[in-house]
Amino acid sequence: MRTLYRYVFRELLGPFTLGAMVFTFLLLLQLLFNLARLIIVNEVPVGQVGLLLARSLPNIVVLTIPMGLLFGILVGMGRLAADSELTAIRAAGISLLQLYRPILRLSSVMAVATAAIYLFVLPWTNSAVQLQLLEIAARSPTKQVQARQFFEEWVGKVLYVFDAPADEKRWYGVFLAEDLPTGVTKVTTARAGELRLDVDNDRLLLVLEDAVVHEVDLENPGRYPTTSFQSSTQVLEDQFTSKQREKFGFSKDPRSMSIAELLAQRSRSQASPMLQRTALAELHKRFAIPVICLVFALLALPLAASVRRTSGRSSGFALSVGIIVLYWVLLANGEEGAVTGRWPVGISIWFANILFTALGLLLLWRRNSDRSLFGALRWLSRKVRPRGRSLAARARRPRGARSAASGRPSAVTLRLPSLGWGLPNLLDRYVFRTFVGVFALVQLSLIAVFMVANLTETMDEILRSSVGKSVVVDYYKYLSLQVFYDVAPIAVLLTTLVTFGLLSRSNEVTAAKALGISLYRLSIPAAVAAAGVTLVSFGLQAAVLPASNQKVARLKDQIWGAKIRTYRRADRNWLFGQGRYIYNYRSYDPEARALNNLQVFEFDADTFELTRRLYSSRAQYIGDAWLFEPGWTAQFSRGEVLDFTKFDAPSIDAYPETPEYFESELRLPDAMSYRELEEYIAELEGSGRRVPEMRIQLYKKISFPVICFVMALVALPFSFRLGRRGALYGAGFGVVLGMVFFAVFAFCTTLGETGALPPLAAVWSPNLAFALCAVYLFLGLET
Repeated sequence: MRTLYRYVFRELLGPFTLGAMVFTFLLLLQLLFNLARLIIVNEVPVGQVGLLLARSLPNIVVLTIPMGLLFGILVGMGRLAADSELTAIRAAGISLLQLYRPILRLSSVMAVATAAIYLFVLPWTNSAVQLQLLEIAARSPTKQVQARQFFEEWVGKVLYVFDAPADEKRWYGVFLAEDLPTGVTKVTTARAGELRLDVDNDRLLLVLEDAVVHEVDLENPGRYPTTSFQSSTQVLEDQFTSKQREKFGFSKDPRSMSIAELLAQRSRSQASPMLQRTALAELHKRFAIPVICLVFALLALPLAASVRRTSGRSSGFALSVGIIVLYWVLLANGEEGAVTGRWPVGISIWFANILFTALGLLLLWRRNSDRSLFGALRWLSRKVRPRGRSLAARARRPRGARSAASGRPSAVTLRLPSLGWGLPNLLDRYVFRTFVGVFALVQLSLIAVFMVANLTETMDEILRSSVGKSVVVDYYKYLSLQVFYDVAPIAVLLTTLVTFGLLSRSNEVTAAKALGISLYRLSIPAAVAAAGVTLVSFGLQAAVLPASNQKVARLKDQIWGAKIRTYRRADRNWLFGQGRYIYNYRSYDPEARALNNLQVFEFDADTFELTRRLYSSRAQYIGDAWLFEPGWTAQFSRGEVLDFTKFDAPSIDAYPETPEYFESELRLPDAMSYRELEEYIAELEGSGRRVPEMRIQLYKKISFPVICFVMALVALPFSFRLGRRGALYGAGFGVVLGMVFFAVFAFCTTLGETGALPPLAAVWSPNLAFALCAVYLFLGLET
């Protein structure tokens, strides 16, 4: 028995490790890009980034351990059932209950490991990650400000920088003003500047060179004084780090709290009932999620023992994803009901565990008694299937045969051999169908796992903002389109390896070679399918994602419960116009096409020096020019006032911005099509702004879908070299290949964003390098 138990244990260990690796890698993808940016842009030491990665892993591992365990049991035991080994074991008088012992040992170890991480490690690492990110931001505050973007993190102040070279810590062309100017306002302009952290006094300082300070009463400007400084230092925030730490301490989310802190919040009389229920729900979750390892083991064994001989691993994979999604949906709904007070906390959190345990016991009893798990469904299948087969046979029967069967004379049928190019033949269609089926399963699984992880991270914000379920459903509905686009390359890589791994395992590749079919010819259907996925990705990002990502951004704002960001220019108080103008206004009236309390700052395009300033209590667009009502204008040269003019009568002046500009929307690169983003970049570059990060986003709209085809090329030589080691080994190897590729891709694109590499080379070099290596290895295959 011990030999058998060790054999079963080893059979489960491989799929479990693979499943945990795949799920962990999927959830680490976005983190890889963020870490590359920290190393290159923020100049964070590699050791610190490695520490940040290590501290981020527990947050992912507590999810992927139960997922990998369920996957491992279903795939491992499904393989035993498919190869009739489980039948032989039971014929030897060994029941499923006895066979459950090695599964129980593995699941118990994983449950204890998950509980240890969730109870003791995760709260500390979550707090450590947030504090480390705070320290990184504090050590390099200059890197937090982007050129040509208004920075409004400090209360009552707005900062704008014309140029911020990636390889320097200094800015060029600095504009600092009050966020909502009223009465006497203060505006500071400078040729250069940078942020510094005064560690001794814990202050955030803005150090300026060749600065000019403008102080004036907007509505009653008796005079317009300016003060020039060769060097000036302004305190932006006192006790900067202390306040951030204090803010963090008071805003700890439940996942970052220790058991003692959760118990304290649960019993704190000053806390609201919702906060008390949230703390209690988190306490229950920290025990319910580790226990699910035991529940998944109980449920997976009878399901795996019931798979067909021809679909052991694929059935296990599909079942694992379905169970994972169902469990986390039930858990999320239970947590929502517990926090809102609709249901008791204990029942709400443990309901999914109780349900799956009862279902697992029922299925294990029925399967151990050799009873059908789903008797009613199989009875219905036996009734319907013969009728369906009869109709299908009649449909496939030749017309002559049907005529003869009906008693009518049949016509003579003359069959000639079909002439053609041999594409696609029967084998092509078979390989193509296999590829498409595996791709659909892998792609849906990756999307489902990503959604589960995202829901877990976002659940606290959903509960805090109390948004309706329709908002959450719409958010994930539109987000799934972007996730499909993001994980398609990984799905193609895994699909190619798994498809030919399955064919090699069943000796179908050997049979094809024996018939004189080369591996190159056998790969054509997979290459065509990968090219089809590439075309689908192209169409998705060109026609669908711009609109869906805009909806995702708005729905995310609602879920996070903060002040909803507006994407209409008219709803923003500060705008940078075409070329050299900064606009500030109190409000915009779209019906009258008028701006209220308007300020216009005009700068020299080369030196970024303020040359003219206009204020008007109201500006209305009439004809093709702006009509300014009472206000004033000032002309400057090297910080000195050359002319100051007040006007009471309406005055007409021309500016390049029209009402259409203020009524249009500010859109993120993900919410723009290729042509829209190209035009936007041309507009920015026409104003003198260098935007390599935008260029990266533009070129990625073409290069990223091509990664799907590149991943197929990369996988093909390895899928044949792995031979009869099978789909499981190929999938594990595919995870390693994917991690290497996306690490290189993240590194190169980040270099492109900083200007260290030309954007076109940064985006396309990983594709070209991996494609050339793949072709070289593919041509070296023995075929």
